Amino acid sequence: MKKAFAVSLSLVSLIFILSNFTVPEVHSFVMMVVGSEPDLPSDPFTYDDVEFPEHLFNLNEEIGYEGGGRDTFALSVLDNDKATLGRVLFYDKKLSAMEDISCGSCHRQELSFAENKSFSEGVNSDTKRNSMHLNDLGWSNADGFTWDMRESDLHEMIILPLTDENEIGANIDDVRIKLEQTTYYPELFSNAFGSSEVNEERIVDALVQFITSMTTFNSRFDEQVIADFSDFSSQEMLGLELFSSSCNSCHTQGAHTLFGEEIFVEEDILTVFPFIFNNGLPEDPDDAGAGEWDENLSHLFKVPTLRNIELTAPYMHDGRFNSLEEVIDHYSDDVEENEWSDFFIPAGGFNFSDNEKEALLVFMETLTDDSFGTNPRWSDPFATSVGIADLPFIELKLAPNPTTDIATISFANEENKLVSINIINSSGKLMRHDQFVGYEYRIEKGSFIPGLYTIQLIMGDRKSVQRLIVN
Repeated sequence: MKKAFAVSLSLVSLIFILSNFTVPEVHSFVMMVVGSEPDLPSDPFTYDDVEFPEHLFNLNEEIGYEGGGRDTFALSVLDNDKATLGRVLFYDKKLSAMEDISCGSCHRQELSFAENKSFSEGVNSDTKRNSMHLNDLGWSNADGFTWDMRESDLHEMIILPLTDENEIGANIDDVRIKLEQTTYYPELFSNAFGSSEVNEERIVDALVQFITSMTTFNSRFDEQVIADFSDFSSQEMLGLELFSSSCNSCHTQGAHTLFGEEIFVEEDILTVFPFIFNNGLPEDPDDAGAGEWDENLSHLFKVPTLRNIELTAPYMHDGRFNSLEEVIDHYSDDVEENEWSDFFIPAGGFNFSDNEKEALLVFMETLTDDSFGTNPRWSDPFATSVGIADLPFIELKLAPNPTTDIATISFANEENKLVSINIINSSGKLMRHDQFVGYEYRIEKGSFIPGLYTIQLIMGDRKSVQRLIVN
């Protein structure tokens, strides 16, 4: 598909327009912002040519970073057209209710598809946990997805943030309508599935294909395994040895199968060996991890792959550590004993020396695949799209915000142009539509319940969006 030049940005299609502006009446609507189309190569990128490194099959204790927990089948069924569709969906803000967020908003390629903040900004509030990095997710760590490991299937894992009202908040019926109206999705769906039909199963399947393709097999560690670590420095070798003796029980090569033993691949590792999911942090009364769905697994959290770990700060499920140095200090000196910690973590921590801490850091940096963050196969196809941007409102102010009684929107309107305003709740419901001439608009709380509202303003070629919190 060749690069298309977008038409000017405009809001279209309110399925229902309100005729009574005094007493808000709730209706469903579909908002579509037209302005950019994906820039895709004529022939799709190749996603189905992944060569699984042989050393990931070798249980070699001398390596100190064993293989285990691999799902090679997931990589063998990759399809170029499905992954291409998944790439576009991953970055397309049309999937969100207000078209202001995409999967790529919280999972950034240059950060190995993590986010450089403790919690992501949700629709109503910050998310509960840190955005996990997505690299190597399709072939490893399949014992349970998300930080609390409640989902055992990657398809179900993707549906959670896609439909969560505080995250992307997608209404699949609305998404279907919006995607069908674009110039590019009918062809992309036809290429991937043989017809242009848009449905939830196909959307999720394409996203699974794209995410599964994200592999990091070009790290210095991978290169040196093949070369028997001939070019590893003495410090890197010390770090590898320390990792093997202290960390490798839980952190295998991208997976967390105990000791990398194949015998356990078909078992429920979380319930058979729950102690490897213990992070030695103080118990959080507001987040019990896996304990939220099984009280017997209280305060246990997913063990993530350490591939590209250098790029994915901040660390832990709550993003409490800003650097790998802080993580190493925690496991060395600050581990809090709990019902699980006796199995692998010494009382108080591993007590690494300063030299050992530095060696561990240097070794973990060898797990970085520098090519991953710039590979065009996983880049944003909308980043280079050309569109005609709308002008924003001048001197736009919304106050007080938050409001408990009356909020006022003011802006410059010297030519007394007609202004359209839409007020939409956090679920994507149109609460009020109005038109007026002037430079100020008052919003009385009235029947607006507490929550976050999106206010769209349109005046000629000027368009702006504001968020109003009603207490």
